[in-house]
Order: sequence, then C-alpha cells, then structure tokens
Amino acid sequence: MRPVLELRSRIVLEAVFLSEGPVGSAASVSRLLGLHSRFELGRLLKRDGLPSLRHLSAWALVLSWVQRAEREGVSLCELAVRSHRHPSACYRLIRETTGLRWIEVRALGSGWVRRRVLEQLPPTAPVRVKSFATSGAG
Repeated sequence: MRPVLELRSRIVLEAVFLSEGPVGSAASVSRLLGLHSRFELGRLLKRDGLPSLRHLSAWALVLSWVQRAEREGVSLCELAVRSHRHPSACYRLIRETTGLRWIEVRALGSGWVRRRVLEQLPPTAPVRVKSFATSGAG
C-alpha cells in the first residue's frame, strides 16, 4: 500500500479533476506550489505514484468529454468547437490518451473512463472521479 499523497500532489490531482483538464503549464503550476521547476513537479508526482501533469489533464479532459456527450448527446466535434479547440486535436488527444478512437471510448462510456483513470492513481489517492461536480452525471 502506498502512503497518502503529499499535499502538493493532492492539490494538483484535485485541481486537474475539478477543472476537468488543464490547470496551466507545468512551469506555472510548479511556481504556484512553491517548487523550483517543472522537473521538480514531475519528480514530486512520480514519487507519489502519479502520472505527469499532462497525462492527468488528458484523462480529465477525456472523462469530461464522455460525460458531456452522454448527458447532452453531442458529438466530440461540437464539444471541441464549444471549448474553442480544434476538433482534430481533440480526436488525437482521445487516441493518444486511451489508445482507442472516440467512437469506441464513447461506446464504452464514462464508467470505463473512470475505471481507467483510477488505474493510473495510487490506491490512496483522495480524488473522486465518479463524476465532475458540474456534470450531474454519475
């Protein structure tokens, strides 16, 4: 069993999932946490058994998109346009993060994505990925 996450790792983890994705560059997050560099942030996350900030953010985005698609019945293309992202970049992020195409991830659903997210986290990670606070889905 891994120890409880260090406070700064827990802050990063909670921030990423509460914001449903990116919380800023690794350099800016490092500064906010009082760390000297993005490399120090990377070492901190790794020491606590967490993936990189970029990887955590990608999974949070995937989960938020799937939950919105389930709730609102919209396509990833529409979600991308709403969030001022290029649709092709969103489809690529889905593929790079999950290894699957959007249509496959969408068919597997948010429950599958939540399980995959939890597989990335240490067993003691104090984050709820059941659903995002704003989603109402669960």
